[in-house]
Amino acid sequence: MFYLVFLMLSFCREHARCAIAPSGAPSKVSLTVSNIQQVQGMIWIGLYDSEETFLIKEKAIVKGYLVQQKGDMTIALPDVPYGTYAVALFHDLNNNGVLDQNVLGVPREPYAFSGELQSQWRLPRFAEVKHTFAPGRATLALKLEKWRAW
Repeated sequence: MFYLVFLMLSFCREHARCAIAPSGAPSKVSLTVSNIQQVQGMIWIGLYDSEETFLIKEKAIVKGYLVQQKGDMTIALPDVPYGTYAVALFHDLNNNGVLDQNVLGVPREPYAFSGELQSQWRLPRFAEVKHTFAPGRATLALKLEKWRAW
């Protein structure tokens, strides 16, 4: 289920930006990632700009950031224009470039989305996790979570 989201992120991990060209001027978009439990690995972020491009790796902005401290991490995305995006990220603890999962596809590494998940038993929909970045609303807080059965 979450496997597809992070598989798509992992294919683009070597690229600072995959093919997406949202309209608008450059901004001061940033993400604040909280609940970082370990100082190791990378935070991988994927941004999708529409329902039609959601979860299509070639249409995502994908960036990776080295984890250097526990707690919170603020990540500036100066090349991302203001607009509406769905954000998916995960903490790649072992730095292998993919979200590690069990045999059922359940994530073993912490992850977060830009909106409240309606169900953890399926992939989220763009409308559920979209967020609009605009002047005065350019920062988004995301809390890393581990998958729980309840």
